[in-house]
Amino acid sequence: MPLETILLFLVADLMFCFTPGPATMVTVSHALPAGRAGGMRGALGPIVGVNIGNFIWYALTAFGLIALIQAVPTAYAALRWIGVAYLAWMGLQMLRGGSSRLASQAARAASFQKGFLNGLAVHMSNPKALLFYTAFIPPFIDPSGNLFLQFAILAGLTVFTETAGLTFYAALASKARNLGEADQAQPVFQKIAAVVLIGAALILVWWNLTDSGLQSAFNLPKEMVS
Repeated sequence: MPLETILLFLVADLMFCFTPGPATMVTVSHALPAGRAGGMRGALGPIVGVNIGNFIWYALTAFGLIALIQAVPTAYAALRWIGVAYLAWMGLQMLRGGSSRLASQAARAASFQKGFLNGLAVHMSNPKALLFYTAFIPPFIDPSGNLFLQFAILAGLTVFTETAGLTFYAALASKARNLGEADQAQPVFQKIAAVVLIGAALILVWWNLTDSGLQSAFNLPKEMVS
């Protein structure tokens, strides 16, 4: 793969990954309650989950399984809505927690397992992920070259840029958390984190319901974005 192609992809992908979206919001929702000391640790789960989602999408693309998803659009639509429902449920669970349970609930919300599932769910249920891999990736692939090597390089670059972007926003959230005293600010930041998580779910709902413009721009079948 030519160096200029790699650099062009890297710059374009950085712009995508540093633009705040549902993945950013989920990462922030896990970093915010933990503060500077544990914020980055709390964000690790979502970051890993999002990147596992990237590997899944790359594998689907590399093995031509995107065509299978396109052939069964209802299955993919169901997957997207399950992911949205899961994120909304997590946010509501955090909002409903009583003040006496906030500390333990925050610890559970920041756990690696829950963060991982949230990150994976938001990435696999994001309709723009499908558009990214069906429209953005192919122009950087040379069909006459080593396809496995090219996909491996692009996957590595995407993991790098995604991790950089999410780590940046997690660090900002961790610092913001320390603007208040830990004991006094905990309920406030816990509620903010819950609202952010629900906000990510609502954004995905909006995108899933209003992607006709994206469908036209990328010339995708209407059922793929509805």
